[in-house]
This record gives sequence, C-alpha cells and structure tokens, in this order.
Amino acid sequence: MKRSLADRIEQYLKVLIERSEDKQIEIQRSELAETFDCVPSQVTYVISTRFTEMEGYFTESRRGGKGYVRISRYHLENGGSTVRKELVAFIDELLQEDELTTSQSDLLRHLVSYGFMDMPPEHRIRLFKHLRKLLVDYVNMD
Repeated sequence: MKRSLADRIEQYLKVLIERSEDKQIEIQRSELAETFDCVPSQVTYVISTRFTEMEGYFTESRRGGKGYVRISRYHLENGGSTVRKELVAFIDELLQEDELTTSQSDLLRHLVSYGFMDMPPEHRIRLFKHLRKLLVDYVNMD
C-alpha cells in the first residue's frame, strides 16, 4: 500500500523527534519541502493537522528568511494528559471568548506544556486543576 505524501512527511518528522534527545526538533519548511519535492504549504498542512496539542505536540514557528518550525513532544503519565488537554482546551475557550489575549493564551499554553515537565505527574495533575480554578477566578474578576 502506497502512503500519501502527508503520511511520509509525518512519519519522517516523528522519527526525527523520537531520535532527538529532548524530543524536540527545529526545521525549516522550505528545506523539508525540498526534501519531499513539494511546496512548503504541504509541510505546513502536515504540521498543523498532525502535530497538535491533542496529539501531544507543541509547535512554534517563525516565518521569514531565517524562519523555522519547532515541534516538541511532551508526555504526561497517569491521566495527566487528559487534565492537561482539558486545561489547554479551557485556555483556548477563554481566548475565543476574548477573556484572554493571544499573548496571554500563548504564554499559558507554553507554561502548561513545558514549565512542569520535571514535576511528578500527580503534582502536575493537581497543579493543572488548581490553575484552571485560578483562571476561572481571574475571568470572573470585575
């Protein structure tokens, strides 16, 4: 069975991430597009649809001549992933409701994804639940 171009790009990036020591890679769209003989927008499509928060990935990008895409894999054990996903979804909801600015939302998502990686899972779960309560209090302030 022949795999699609998107499948091949996804698999290639996942192998690079798994082989990296810190489960993070930094690539340039144009270089990857050249490797797979496609246009950069196809690379962007794969990254935006297959490397999502819900799949356990965090992506950052910078456009322009020296632009890059950084893809990071994170992992929370013992149900922590569900709590983290719920918190990220709540942050997204607050952004959609204009309760948070894009900058605030980006900062919170980054902290949730990377700021507590060395913390034991049971502490992260408790922290994420508490953070959600604090965010509710924050948006209900007059």
